[in-house]
Amino acid sequence: MPAVVARLQDLESDVEFVAPCQSEVEAYALNGVPVFAYSFDYVPKGSVIEDDRRFYSMFGNAPVGLKRKDQHLKSHRLEAFHGLDHAFIFTQGYSSNFHIEPFSRRDKTMSRLLTKMIANFVTTGDPSTGNFTWASNTNESLYYTSLDLPPKIVRGAIHSPSPSFWNDEVQMLAKYQLADAVSRANEQAASELTWEERMQLRAYKRAWYALWVFVFAIAVIIWLIIVCAVCHWSRTHSDKAYDNIVIER
Repeated sequence: MPAVVARLQDLESDVEFVAPCQSEVEAYALNGVPVFAYSFDYVPKGSVIEDDRRFYSMFGNAPVGLKRKDQHLKSHRLEAFHGLDHAFIFTQGYSSNFHIEPFSRRDKTMSRLLTKMIANFVTTGDPSTGNFTWASNTNESLYYTSLDLPPKIVRGAIHSPSPSFWNDEVQMLAKYQLADAVSRANEQAASELTWEERMQLRAYKRAWYALWVFVFAIAVIIWLIIVCAVCHWSRTHSDKAYDNIVIER
């Protein structure tokens, strides 16, 4: 069951994040805008702890604190997830509602590297550092940086081939289905009846309706005949004289 959930999460990630992100990268590159794309692949060795507060009616108006802990186990390998990079941008791994414990020296090194890259991009427009040259995307070639220790340049689309499937193949299938629907509509229009055939079909329909009207009229007439016969029979028997009745005056 956990494997199925993981695959569904990968599917949702590809549809909602990876494929749209790659489309945006390619759109910027097509218009000559340098894009520095990355995939945060660094995984801390410590535990990722998520804190949350929720309200439950049974506990009144006081919020209830919830804590979820995710860590490496023999049966479970911790992987990077959407938003994990935020934990290395802010002080000591703090990011909104989750943090890393313990925040090791290795984690601090990743934090310094990521914040340095962001600062360089803000100030110079290039996130490269003294020890790492970050290749930007162009209209001719696609690159992205796998942020890990050490970082590395990967040629191609982010998490290829998932973006290609959702952005290209799925769109092609959608267009094919639309073209197939239009083709069927055209075939149906081409196979429509001629004017003479439509007139003949209307005549058949009128004859069919007339037949049912005739059958209904016959049924009504028969029903009226039966009713009249029953009424006549009952009236005849009610007027018959009785010989066994003697009246004395």
